[in-house]
Amino acid sequence: MILLLVLAAGAYYDVREHRIPNWWVAISMVCGILLAMVESGVPPETAVYLKEGGLFLARMLAVTALFFPLFFFRMIGAGDVKLAALICGYSGLTAGAAAIGLGFLIGAFWSFLKMMVKGSFHERFDHLTAYIRRIYHTKKITAYYDFARDGVEAVIPLGVCLLFGTMAFIMIPE
Repeated sequence: MILLLVLAAGAYYDVREHRIPNWWVAISMVCGILLAMVESGVPPETAVYLKEGGLFLARMLAVTALFFPLFFFRMIGAGDVKLAALICGYSGLTAGAAAIGLGFLIGAFWSFLKMMVKGSFHERFDHLTAYIRRIYHTKKITAYYDFARDGVEAVIPLGVCLLFGTMAFIMIPE
């Protein structure tokens, strides 16, 4: 439940400001570490708390490392990487990966619908193929998204998709 509150606030900031504040991520990390310690189910002792907190941070670090290239090439925002890391920090790598995967599917569907409604499917596809050709010919990987060129019209708030993906994962019976 705490994770959903964390993601809901992150989604709110993503929609409103197109970014997730670092202070919110820091507070969410502290809450997640404390929750991991409390939910460990073992008698309180420093070693157990350090282990649980360390595992939480290790999961976040692994996800951040995995998704960093997508941020580096401006395919997703830094806030999206932070929310994905928090999902795995709170949920574990397996459950977190499933929730993130569902969030990405929701994002893909939303993007497709947005392109169909706005009639920009061919324009975006042309942009993608030009990007791939440019990388192939120049042998240099550059940012896919450029705010000056693309504006916010081409952007979806992936934080919202990650929230709904996590909610969908929670609601799916085991």
